[in-house]
Amino acid sequence: MIHVPYGHKTPKKDWLKKAKRLSEKLDAAATKEERNKIIDDNRGLWAGLRDWLLSFSNGKCWFSEARDTFSYMDVEHFRPKKSAMDLEGNGREGYWWLAFDWHNFRICGNVGNRKKGTFFPLAPGCSAATCDTRHLVDDELCVLLDPTKEGDPELVAFDERGIAKPSPGIGAWPTSRAETSIKRYKLNDHEPLREARQKVWQKCRRKIEQAREALQTAAPSSTNQERQRRAFQEIREMLNPDEPFTCVVRECLSDSGFRWAQRIASETIQPH
Repeated sequence: MIHVPYGHKTPKKDWLKKAKRLSEKLDAAATKEERNKIIDDNRGLWAGLRDWLLSFSNGKCWFSEARDTFSYMDVEHFRPKKSAMDLEGNGREGYWWLAFDWHNFRICGNVGNRKKGTFFPLAPGCSAATCDTRHLVDDELCVLLDPTKEGDPELVAFDERGIAKPSPGIGAWPTSRAETSIKRYKLNDHEPLREARQKVWQKCRRKIEQAREALQTAAPSSTNQERQRRAFQEIREMLNPDEPFTCVVRECLSDSGFRWAQRIASETIQPH
């Protein structure tokens, strides 16, 4: 999972006008069936933002950081449109008033999006926002991690097998959120995804070893300096935002135990 701070930009004015008009129709609808029909008949509106939303993540899924291994990229509603399901499988009214609100859109690979479905539990004792209390929606304590929220992606870590897991050293509530999100977004259960992360980890370990060998060579030479330079360059290239699974690379670098590798992991790498 990667942090996607996309609130500083907005869709084009024409799109916003259409979304506003449809949201007003939803508010005016007399029945749930009327609302659902408006949503179903206009699903192309949020699909039309797919490429714009993908530009914030360099074409990668916001939840898995995969480009191809998590299937076709969907525009996903973080808060479900028609109904929302809690941890026990009980349903409640969905967030239909956010159906055309782009702030509620996320990019998610089809594999994870299908698994999530209408699942959207809140913390025990937390009241869900309704159409009448929609102004309180940001006060909800969501169980699922949100890639647009600062600090949420950092609750997920990875190991050498490519397995996603809660970050070490966090409390019970953040751990529960990470475990639930990993399961519900299918971050471990889709084998091609796990294998792809494992391959990236293994590649990074090879690059770290090459850099270590070059750094430990005693004899000074231009050849060895070039080896060092190339090894560091190749590691940083794996962290380019265009590359998949940069979170796995950072985890691998931090796990190496080498201070220089940990410093690279903490760098902000600019795209080519």
